[in-house]
Amino acid sequence: MTSQTGIIRSFNPKDKTGLITCDLGGDIRFEAISIRGKHAPESGSLVEFTMDDSKSKLQAVDIRFI
Repeated sequence: MTSQTGIIRSFNPKDKTGLITCDLGGDIRFEAISIRGKHAPESGSLVEFTMDDSKSKLQAVDIRFI
């Protein structure tokens, strides 16, 4: 797994999931539980993350704000 960067495109506080637009192109799903620290996800925030495909769908994990 390699580190990627991107920008939080959207976040739904009700179901605690969102999308990150990757710098390499495309969007990747994330869950709030995957964010390091106590930052609240906000649209437009720059993040670094790892892509994880160990579950049934590709998703961002180990997310940190930069």
